[in-house]
Amino acid sequence: MKIFSLDHRWWLVGIVLFGFFWNLGNAPLFDEDEGFFAEGTREMALRGDFIATYVNQEPRFDKPPLTNWLQYLSAQLLGWTEAAMRLPSALAALGWMLLLYRFVRRALGEREAFFATLMATCSLQITIIGKAALADSLLNAFLAGAMFCLYEVLQKVTFKYLLAFYGFTALGFLAKGPIAVLVPGAVTGLYLLRWRAWKPLLRVLHPLGMLLFLGLALPWYWLQYRQMGQAFIDGFFFNHNLNRFQTAFEGHYGGVLYFVPVLLLGTLPYTAVVLSALGQVRRLWADRYLSFHLLWFGFVFVFFSFSGTKLHHYLVYGYTPLFVLGARYLVESKRLPVMWPALALLLLLAGVPFGLPWVLPYVQDAYAVAVMQGAAAEFGLPYLLTMGLLMGLVVLVGFRKTWSQELRALLVGGVLLVTVNGLWMPRLGNLLQRPIKEAALLAKEKDDQRLVVLDHYTPSFHFYSGRFAQERAPRPGDTVLARKDRLVDFPTKIILYEKYGIVLARLPD
Repeated sequence: MKIFSLDHRWWLVGIVLFGFFWNLGNAPLFDEDEGFFAEGTREMALRGDFIATYVNQEPRFDKPPLTNWLQYLSAQLLGWTEAAMRLPSALAALGWMLLLYRFVRRALGEREAFFATLMATCSLQITIIGKAALADSLLNAFLAGAMFCLYEVLQKVTFKYLLAFYGFTALGFLAKGPIAVLVPGAVTGLYLLRWRAWKPLLRVLHPLGMLLFLGLALPWYWLQYRQMGQAFIDGFFFNHNLNRFQTAFEGHYGGVLYFVPVLLLGTLPYTAVVLSALGQVRRLWADRYLSFHLLWFGFVFVFFSFSGTKLHHYLVYGYTPLFVLGARYLVESKRLPVMWPALALLLLLAGVPFGLPWVLPYVQDAYAVAVMQGAAAEFGLPYLLTMGLLMGLVVLVGFRKTWSQELRALLVGGVLLVTVNGLWMPRLGNLLQRPIKEAALLAKEKDDQRLVVLDHYTPSFHFYSGRFAQERAPRPGDTVLARKDRLVDFPTKIILYEKYGIVLARLPD
């Protein structure tokens, strides 16, 4: 169908914009991570201090502040809304896709660039993380730019790519820290070992590039150290970076195979495509360009598989090369194995809300029971009918072999985006975070002086309420945000708000 030919890239542009900007503010901020960043930005503005990050008046050393700075600028345009907090990530994701398209087209061709960008945009994990109010979208955009430029530098002396490599790496270092240096550094070493070439290392280690990196990245680190002293070194470098690799940080642990199911789910509906591409490892290993991408993905997968701390979004750092390899496979094989993976995901998402009543008798956590019971109010018959229509479209695409690969891949990707961004995430937000937001807005109106948050950390509560709260056992006279079952020892409490297991209550004096 000519309208979908690659001479007209507007279809790809449209689905990228749709994937990362549609429904941007339609779900409340998710705790803990989105809440941490948004509240950290709010307190930066409140304190007038754009060097150190605080959440609920406590210093945070988790991440550098680039995301917070961009969120603040966004808030000046859009107000202190969910869309404003997520806009920097969405813009970074747009840049990420533009870099992917440009460099893959340069190295492999137009069709490969189309498929790589489409699969990255529409994969399950990237469409979620790409616009979340976190640092990960920025890091992945800068990491992709750095790695693409790095490959160019490894092949020949190209001054503009050298400066771009160090610029992207410095910005990544300001977005999330040492990982922005670790991945390019490790892949450079592995690539040079693979091809037994050492002269390219001299091109990479260019003094002017290093000066550019230091000029962009060093000032904030120096100012933060001047302000916070050794607490910054211990908290950021040792605790939140080195200790994350050595130990299971904040309870995020898992075995060495932790990222196998993450990969299988996170790349849906294109899982079979990337697995088929990885199945050609011998052929990939023999090609300079493809081996670079194989080493990029392989390092990320192996490194984080042996890290003490396991978080699902760590694997996204290796998704960009994975979709490049998948695009190469699609163009050469002319197959599109997406129907069954897409159907499996849609069936799972359609069935889970309606299977919860069968699970309830076996759940002991009272809060989890309240959330599962609330699912009936969020996932009703319209949801099920819409899921049925989307599954029908996927089946139609699967059997329309006369349609082009591009059209079928685009339709299946569009189904995934509608399902995740239009049907699931808003409803999940209503179940898990809408009660926190509504309780926070009520607390903001009442302006009680003794506000307590009990047992579960919800930084979005501070963002929405504009209030600070103590984290301690409640006492008479307090206004408390808690899960309902945690207040059973206070039978005379006054319920100010209650929904899906979340309670805002005042304890009489």
